[in-house]
Amino acid sequence: MLVRQLSFAFLFFFHLASAQAPLEQKIAALEARLTDLDRQRERIYVEMESLQLGHVRQELDRVGFPTVAKGQELIHHTAMSLCYSEQDEQPTWVMHVVLPAVEFGDVSRTDDFRADKKVSTESAAKEDYWKTGYDRGHLAPSADFRWSEKAVSESFLYSNMSPQLPEFNRQSWSDLEAWVRRYVSDFQEPVFVVTGGILTEEGLQKLGPNEVTIPKRYYKIVMDLYGDERKGIAFIMQNGVNEYPVVSCVTTINEVERLTGIDFFSSLPDGEEEKLESDDDIAPWIHEEAAAFGEAVPLKAPLPKGYFNSIQAKYQQGKTVNICGTVVSSKKSRKEAVYLNFDSKYPNSPFYATIWKNNQNNFSYDPEKELIGKTICVKGEVTVYDGKPRMSINKEQQITFWEDVVGK
Repeated sequence: MLVRQLSFAFLFFFHLASAQAPLEQKIAALEARLTDLDRQRERIYVEMESLQLGHVRQELDRVGFPTVAKGQELIHHTAMSLCYSEQDEQPTWVMHVVLPAVEFGDVSRTDDFRADKKVSTESAAKEDYWKTGYDRGHLAPSADFRWSEKAVSESFLYSNMSPQLPEFNRQSWSDLEAWVRRYVSDFQEPVFVVTGGILTEEGLQKLGPNEVTIPKRYYKIVMDLYGDERKGIAFIMQNGVNEYPVVSCVTTINEVERLTGIDFFSSLPDGEEEKLESDDDIAPWIHEEAAAFGEAVPLKAPLPKGYFNSIQAKYQQGKTVNICGTVVSSKKSRKEAVYLNFDSKYPNSPFYATIWKNNQNNFSYDPEKELIGKTICVKGEVTVYDGKPRMSINKEQQITFWEDVVGK
């Protein structure tokens, strides 16, 4: 009886094992196919990166480069070109292209800072920045190349660095870099970008054993030569805290040329070059108007007596004044209070006004809807909550439209 039971058990497990064998083979075959697909995908990614790098190089060569002064060196890398100044131990300009592919790139920072061997006189090095209190500030940001590991790595060459204060490099400068990428992503158009420090100003200090020049101000030029409307814009920011948002730092390319002595886009036809380089209108660069992006240019100070813009609001704490700006977003809280954010969406708004639920009947219109996109002034006492200036609005008469103010 025991022998018969053992025989049955053996036959059962034999048939079970026989039935499992084809399943395991199928699973193994599918795993092999997945592995092969992964390899194919990797080969495609490598080929795409190579083509994109080739396209960038072709476009940079096609448009041409800014001027290179005597004693300076023109250097080409895979996805950027630069003009290296030995006396400043940094480039006078770095030029690159930001592609729409940046939106989906997932290459992380490599942080492989190193000297640029292409610089014949030797570039700056680690010891120039080490324990100085200055960041190694990218001119062509690594995040602009996150579709290519090679391009990201090259962005960490010291020939692409300039000494920037942390409060600048990590805040307003980073905001400007993100602004450029956002434009490319939203409009799905590549842009040419030229960046550098203004090295012609007097009294610039030096840093490190190689005496790296510390710029007081930096510029960034953005040129869109692909869309239906070709356009150019420039920004200048001080190497420190910039209270005003990116869109308030706009200037013309002509102004940057005047300050630096560099001719940036001389290969463009004369008429078009002058048009593009004299333009400082930020509106065409904003998708679906400024409010849709959640930002507007704060009103330029000084305003009329007793009136202040949203940036100046924090200096008016405890005072009853008029604070003016564009309402770019509004929100009704769970307690049904209406919040009006001036010039930037929450949490970046420099100032906001609150209309509490029990005061909303004092309005002949719905302020949450009717004030969006409008430039207004609100009058009341400025208070500060959680580090941000604000004002409580109790009645419609506390709000004036900016056009009525300047019309007085």
